[in-house]
Amino acid sequence: MYPFWKYALHRRFPRLNILDEETVGRMERLFARASVRDWYVAGLRLVRVRTFPRLQSVEICGCPLVQIRRHGYKKCWSFGSFEILKLRVSGPQTGSSPTGPLVLEHARAGRRRLYWNIGSLAFADDVSGVPRVAKSLLHSLMSMSDSGYETCPVYTLAEQAGYVHARSFLGKMSGDGEDEALDEPVVFRDGDILLSPIPDVREVETHIGALKALQSRGVKILFLVHDLIPLQHPEFCPEGFRNDFARWLPLISRFDGVLTVSAVVADDYRAWRKEHVKSDAPFFVNWFHLGSDMEKHFAGRGLPEDASAVLAAMKARPTFLSVSTLEPRKGYRQSLAAFERLWERNIDVNFVIVGRQGWNVEDLAEKITRHPENGRRLFWLRGISDEFLNRVYAASGCVLFASEAEGFGLAVAEGAGHGKPLILRDMPVFREIAGDGATYFSGRSAEALADCLEAWLHDRPNGAPAGTNIHVLSWDESAAMLLSRLDEI
Repeated sequence: MYPFWKYALHRRFPRLNILDEETVGRMERLFARASVRDWYVAGLRLVRVRTFPRLQSVEICGCPLVQIRRHGYKKCWSFGSFEILKLRVSGPQTGSSPTGPLVLEHARAGRRRLYWNIGSLAFADDVSGVPRVAKSLLHSLMSMSDSGYETCPVYTLAEQAGYVHARSFLGKMSGDGEDEALDEPVVFRDGDILLSPIPDVREVETHIGALKALQSRGVKILFLVHDLIPLQHPEFCPEGFRNDFARWLPLISRFDGVLTVSAVVADDYRAWRKEHVKSDAPFFVNWFHLGSDMEKHFAGRGLPEDASAVLAAMKARPTFLSVSTLEPRKGYRQSLAAFERLWERNIDVNFVIVGRQGWNVEDLAEKITRHPENGRRLFWLRGISDEFLNRVYAASGCVLFASEAEGFGLAVAEGAGHGKPLILRDMPVFREIAGDGATYFSGRSAEALADCLEAWLHDRPNGAPAGTNIHVLSWDESAAMLLSRLDEI
């Protein structure tokens, strides 16, 4: 039970002595930093000033006039709904946050507590990639009443040690509204688990002292590792991301363990750890698989004006669909060149790309938009809703995933979940997920992929492998698998 009720009793009956002096001091400092002041004219509230740990605002007649928000590692000044100034802080900040022991209770009987660190999601919503995985797993974890775990989303503030409950985030996610006053400090106890599913080196560096203090008092500190691509394939990652990852991985390897999203990544991490970490302390490494039904929890609605025309074109001829960000490692250069070979051979097929533009692909993006087949047999759909994506999956004949490096490959699971045949680059992680239920190709030339696609079209009437032969998990099943791994700690 969170001790705010104890604090209230302590203030009313100080002789009860139900809280130690350190806890009382922390509670009083917290309340001292939160206030709401109102000014009235003729009985009507004219001005309201809010002061919270990460928000200061002035409202006139209920409308925000000036706001100052602290988002972890940045501060934003806004006038009305317009952001007028932003200050970002980068690099280690270990000196900016207290590192003393956190408030802890003794272990109690009952469900074990899993604190799910939502990280940057507390400050800005994100419905793609790793943050969306974190949200989907959180939704399923919190809906599992008989799991033996009580899952609580939390996050950190750059200016104070420890974690706070992400209740305002939950209110926003459920549509009940956002109230930052509910984001109270977490009181940990021996046996709790703190798991961070979103990599963030600055957060770990800033709160390294607090994390070590928690670990020393019996809290298990775990991290989710999605892949080791920045180390294995640095050519596929921006320099800043590579540098952040190179700092992050050794830091998290000093705590209690990691979970990965595939057995392949778990083996990669063990090999890296054996070479780079010299420690005999117990360290937990295990894996689980991700789900494939993201739209179940965070479905976006709406169709673009040209949706009917795109779907009609997809149904008019065999359509190959690729769903992922347009970036170097996803193999789009080879894929586009392969379809150009097919069109030169008078093979009438569509190539549909769904995904936003990533880094270092400006020339490829321009080539696609200026391509003579763009809008006819080549389609690039950016920022589409889940509703439209589901229709695009339904209208496609095959899912192509030519990525050259993955930790899991959500597009594989999603394609299989929609019952679509899969053509995948021959990599161990894809073999782990799809087994014999997909068609595989090797080589990086346009001809190698074009020959595979043409052979698949020829063999299709004879029963080319389909995604229906692959067992993919729902997010509820993925969350259950994750918890089963935690039972081993």
